[in-house]
Amino acid sequence: MKKRRKHKACLNCGELLQQKHNYCPNCGQENTDNQVSIGLLLREFLSNFFSLDSRFGRTFKPFFFSPGKLTIAFNEGRRVLYANPIRWYLVISIFHFFFMAKMFAPTVKDRQLRGFQDEMEELSLHKFDSLYALPDTTQNGWPIPKTKSELVDHLIVTTTLAPSEIMDSLNLAFDSWHRQYAAEKVIKISQETTASLNSYIMSQIPMIIFCILPIYALLLKLFFWRKGLYIKHLIHSIHLHSLFFFLLGWVWVFSLLIEDFEDYGINIAVLLSSIYIVISFKKVYAQKLVWCITKFFMIGFFYSILLGFSLGLGVMISLAFF
Repeated sequence: MKKRRKHKACLNCGELLQQKHNYCPNCGQENTDNQVSIGLLLREFLSNFFSLDSRFGRTFKPFFFSPGKLTIAFNEGRRVLYANPIRWYLVISIFHFFFMAKMFAPTVKDRQLRGFQDEMEELSLHKFDSLYALPDTTQNGWPIPKTKSELVDHLIVTTTLAPSEIMDSLNLAFDSWHRQYAAEKVIKISQETTASLNSYIMSQIPMIIFCILPIYALLLKLFFWRKGLYIKHLIHSIHLHSLFFFLLGWVWVFSLLIEDFEDYGINIAVLLSSIYIVISFKKVYAQKLVWCITKFFMIGFFYSILLGFSLGLGVMISLAFF
């Protein structure tokens, strides 16, 4: 609950207030004073956004040591005792993706290399003129004609021209607007360094993963179709993804401290998550262990395919709006 530093009189209109008044009955302004230290405001922001209260503390133990308990509690209507599933997921996601970004921070070489741009030999003036004189056959290569691609690569590396200026300088003609748009994006991406592209793609992954949560919930609904409404499976999906991201987040932490820990740390996280999910299936859906294990592998198979497709599509869409 939001904390208020109440006054005896409204700071806006001067109306006398009682301790019970959260808002001024005369003008409607909130009865609180925000002229406090930055530290106090920061603590209150963290408390309100992350729900760092007794509910948050009570969530840790069942989350780690009682797979499925939080999902069962939420589905049975006991929703005040533990942290909200979405807020819990967001807190863990911030922890996971923060250290993931640290783990895969670009090297000095990455900061110097251009994205999707191979090393190329310098063009002589004669070769440049000869390539420039070649006709622009739009059927030869997409979105940039092959007859002009070497010139485009040369200008990307040796100049600071904008994508539209490069196309104008070579008189590149396009038969459709979407081809011209694609060509500009290809040139723009090629002008960027590997570090900037990696940073941009990494920043899009949390949103892509968040959009994938309903897909896993849909698979749960299909394989456990008699076990409640879709929303119950969605809550279960959120809790399961939260556990995996928490374990993976610690893998990144230890990988920053211990050399080569990543190699076997990920395997440990996958193994622990698999055991956790099977136990959670058994508790939440009340089915025999053998069926839970079978459905775990079947769901995992379809989910891995959908996950790969969704990540690929998400990255392509992100680059289209880069």
